[in-house]
Amino acid sequence: MTFAKSEVRIHGGVPTMFVNDEPLQGVTATSCAFDDPKVIEDFVRGGTEIMMIWIEVGLECWKGPGQYDWSYAEKKLKLFEQHSGDTKWIIRVRLGLLAEWWSRQHPDEVHNPPRTGAPNEPLSVCNIASSVWNQEVCGMIREFTTWLKSTHWAPRIVGFMLNAGSTEEWLIFDTHETYNGKYQSAYTREFRRWLEAKYVDEAALRKAWRNPAATFETAECPTGHVRGGSHIWGLYTMRDPVFDRPAIDYYYFLNQTLADHLIACCRAAKEAAGSPIICGGFHSYLWWETGIYSYIQEYGHGLIQRLEASPWVDFVSDITSYDDRFPGGPSGYLGLPHSLNVSGKLHYTEVDLTSCSALSAEERDAWKKADISKIRPGTAEPVLPDRKWKWTLNYCGRDELEQVALLAREHMHNAITGTPFWWFDIRKHNYQEPPLVDAMKRCSDIGKQAINWDRSTISEIAFVCSEDTPNYQSATNGNLIRMEMESAHSLLLDLCTRRWGLAGIPFDTYELHDLAKPTFPGEQYKLIIFVNCGFISTEAAAGIRRWQNNGRTLLWTFGAGVLDEEHFDPALSASLIGMKLGARIQRQNIHVCMTDKRNQLTKGGDKLNFGTEGSVGPVFFAKDPKAQVLGRLRDGGEPAFALRRHKNWNSLYLSMLNFPPALFRNLARFSGAHVWMESDDVIYANQSMVCLHSSSKGTKTIRLPAPAKVTDLWTGKTIAAKTQQIKVKAEPYRTWVWRTEYL
Repeated sequence: MTFAKSEVRIHGGVPTMFVNDEPLQGVTATSCAFDDPKVIEDFVRGGTEIMMIWIEVGLECWKGPGQYDWSYAEKKLKLFEQHSGDTKWIIRVRLGLLAEWWSRQHPDEVHNPPRTGAPNEPLSVCNIASSVWNQEVCGMIREFTTWLKSTHWAPRIVGFMLNAGSTEEWLIFDTHETYNGKYQSAYTREFRRWLEAKYVDEAALRKAWRNPAATFETAECPTGHVRGGSHIWGLYTMRDPVFDRPAIDYYYFLNQTLADHLIACCRAAKEAAGSPIICGGFHSYLWWETGIYSYIQEYGHGLIQRLEASPWVDFVSDITSYDDRFPGGPSGYLGLPHSLNVSGKLHYTEVDLTSCSALSAEERDAWKKADISKIRPGTAEPVLPDRKWKWTLNYCGRDELEQVALLAREHMHNAITGTPFWWFDIRKHNYQEPPLVDAMKRCSDIGKQAINWDRSTISEIAFVCSEDTPNYQSATNGNLIRMEMESAHSLLLDLCTRRWGLAGIPFDTYELHDLAKPTFPGEQYKLIIFVNCGFISTEAAAGIRRWQNNGRTLLWTFGAGVLDEEHFDPALSASLIGMKLGARIQRQNIHVCMTDKRNQLTKGGDKLNFGTEGSVGPVFFAKDPKAQVLGRLRDGGEPAFALRRHKNWNSLYLSMLNFPPALFRNLARFSGAHVWMESDDVIYANQSMVCLHSSSKGTKTIRLPAPAKVTDLWTGKTIAAKTQQIKVKAEPYRTWVWRTEYL
């Protein structure tokens, strides 16, 4: 037998999943309750096209070296054969947890080695940076794929999702230990090999590390002050390459190694398949785990370009935003869908919303009696305790109408972006209520129409972040940012999207190196905003210069381009970003206050002021006598918002990056980009569709970029044969979607 012919092709302007030569929108489902046949059947009724089936090959099927028992997998697949209709299947495999026997054979490659006199652990928790582990699980993948290919289920299988590490997201299991400078021997062994491959000559290593005694045989993973970086003195959020090179090297080692291990796993599956299938896994949360501070470098899944360059990886997965998914919020992705698009890779995401099914009858009744127009987005109080709604109920819809609006927001955002996705019933039986099943089916039917429309981006604004910069930032982790450094939590890019995503302007997200690619659609962007781009490589710099023309505006934030391989210097970036920067090596509240209030960029005056109440450093500012100063730091008075006009492009600078929606609209208008709405609401759009998710009550007006025939996709009715405006009388937290056929 052979698997279903599955591949990624450009279709409708975006990478698209093709199965047996037919395009598929890729609505997928998985559940922690997939042992219940009714859950499977309800997802089929809800328009699911692909079932994501978890098979614990390493725990249940791999019995020893060269020994396999497939009866567990057979039982699972028989269940889906009976209850999943004519859906296709993608097989999800967890690789970081293996059966107990593996740790006895490889005690140095696991986090829980056998201990003399202690009972055996029930499973092996593997070090996913280990080359020994990677080689062996690749062998397991080949055996599993070969067996699947021999079964009568093979024609239903489109590919594999191959995950490893903590929460299956290619994060090392022991970040807390490594963050504190405690490493297993496998890390040291692999790091030394990596150093030798990078430096080749020990003289080069000694020079880079400023250590005349350094050798490839004795080099250690960084500890102490070098490991932590300069949180309290020095460069604070950033690392000085002069002193911190061992830590920077460690970050690159970890992130390159884990990317290469995912690539190797995908290669093993595709080679064993012998026919076109799609493979990938969770990776590259560059929009969620980076910002003024970052922690993606600690986890090890930060190098998206390595995956984009690989012929073995077809898709990269992430999850709908945890921080922005509340009713009235902009939602969003943890990763960079448009970066993947320019490399022809599929962005395949997870929607793991908790639904209103998790609410008690008392909680639903309380919400029915509330005046929700008086409750701002992101909170449920005083009706429901925020702590429970946010943490236990995960921002669920508080009644059926609100929940349907959230399902529609997620589905339409994905349809507009060109992203296949899976509903993940993580709390069990959260997607089975008839109104929710009906809503999913209606959304799926719209998506089946849209698959053959032009789904290419219509955005005129691009945000650009850097995969390199986190490796030049001080050590931190998610818990530290969320708790001890709460002020820095809001400066992660995803948290900034709580503001940017409410500007009523569609925007795209990229990684810095994308700008140099022939497929990067830079001609359509009138405003490019650079966030967390402290380190800019030579290759990335060439991509930036490529778009400094045609009246385009480039906006730089915080410490843009102040680092290279060997230096920290605010003057480094002047020739590249078109603006001279200065810095104070200290921490403080960084607030940007408008001063030149007659300029179109500062329309709104003091209402545009923004910043952070927590101390952040270094403090960067414009230091360019040729720049027009539009705003200054509240504390210090240096230029914090500045404009420098060049011959055929504009350079803008902001000292901080969490600017509000009204300022975002000003930036768009200044650059000539279309502003779709003047209200603070959520909008997604491509060449054929526009979606509105309301964050407040009132009449909403959408200005289209050109006259269009507009059709309400919920009702199928034509709203106007020719119009450049859509008006909606909106209740808060509702979703609308229209087809736009531009004339």
